[in-house]
Amino acid sequence: MVEVEERELLLQSLKAYLEELRESGVDELSFAQPPLSNQPLQDLPAGTRPGASGGAGQGVSGGAGQGAEATVPVSQGGEDSCQGVGNPRARLLFVMDGAGFAGAAGELLANIVKAMKFDTSDVHLLSFPAGSGSAASPSREQLMRRIEAVGPEVVVTLGDKSAQILLETGEPVAKLRGRFHDLGGISLMATLHPEALVADPTLKRDVWNEMQQVMRRLSQPR
Repeated sequence: MVEVEERELLLQSLKAYLEELRESGVDELSFAQPPLSNQPLQDLPAGTRPGASGGAGQGVSGGAGQGAEATVPVSQGGEDSCQGVGNPRARLLFVMDGAGFAGAAGELLANIVKAMKFDTSDVHLLSFPAGSGSAASPSREQLMRRIEAVGPEVVVTLGDKSAQILLETGEPVAKLRGRFHDLGGISLMATLHPEALVADPTLKRDVWNEMQQVMRRLSQPR
């Protein structure tokens, strides 16, 4: 209440002062604003802070030529298109192109995981958009960063695309499957994509044999 009364008194005094100035012939007032760079950032309106919405050629400190410009590191291979779900510290990691655990192929993959005595929340699944274009596929560097962040003991690639990216080969998965490959100290098993098993259920037996190899590898002492 006291603050309101003080504000009213201040406004009345200001009005009286301005009225006196008007009567004395003063039509406008001018004031000097301190340089923008000397104002605290928190006192500046949004959009006027140095570098807040700077155009081309502007760095963090404002216009071109005002201090060192900020550099944003760009990931090689473009935008990371991978999606990761599951345990962020899983011992077993799957990599595939497609919709992950969604759809008929994803449901079949979930059943394979459960048959291996895991829950889908126990493993980690990296998936990326299906397609042959470079925009749809992540780079090997991007996949390796994701894998290294989890630190699994075994990686299982599902289908041609993921195996070819990680193993840096053009060979089809048919020539890569059935044995472990070394992925920077991590065991990698390449096998068929779940979509192939949906299309031809007779392929499940061989895939299950490969998953048994994975289970045996995981049962070995570290």
